[in-house]
Amino acid sequence: MHIQTAGAVVCAIFLAGAAFAQPGSPPSEDATDLVLKSTTGEFSGRVPTPSEPIAEVRPGQTVTITGDCVSGRSADSLRVVLTLADGVVTSGYRAVLATDQRIRDGNLQVRVPDMPEADNRVFQVKVFGLGDHTPQMCEAGAIRIDSDPDGKVG
Repeated sequence: MHIQTAGAVVCAIFLAGAAFAQPGSPPSEDATDLVLKSTTGEFSGRVPTPSEPIAEVRPGQTVTITGDCVSGRSADSLRVVLTLADGVVTSGYRAVLATDQRIRDGNLQVRVPDMPEADNRVFQVKVFGLGDHTPQMCEAGAIRIDSDPDGKVG
């Protein structure tokens, strides 16, 4: 019986050690290190000049948006609009609706669309909350789309 008890203790220690050796939670394939915080704004129709640092993104990259407009909402009740910050329309569009989005861990994840002539252009990111009596509009910063990573990783 002493040998069985010793064997059970060795097995328990081995299993406990194996459990601690496993990674806690592997990163999501959609994980991103870019988080934009939305703050309630007022719709004026004008494109504000970016005042915060402009985040560098790539087409297809997933960006996480947190804050006022996202909290407690479903992805179906949110719309993310990317508007050219300089207002110069050379590509045939002034704004684009980002359609690939989902809520994950209470935050909105949006895939940066691959758009013609968007390389090295700055876009204001706005989030619109629908479904209330009065739609809500939030500013979520600015992004610069860079389709050529110049050898950068990430």
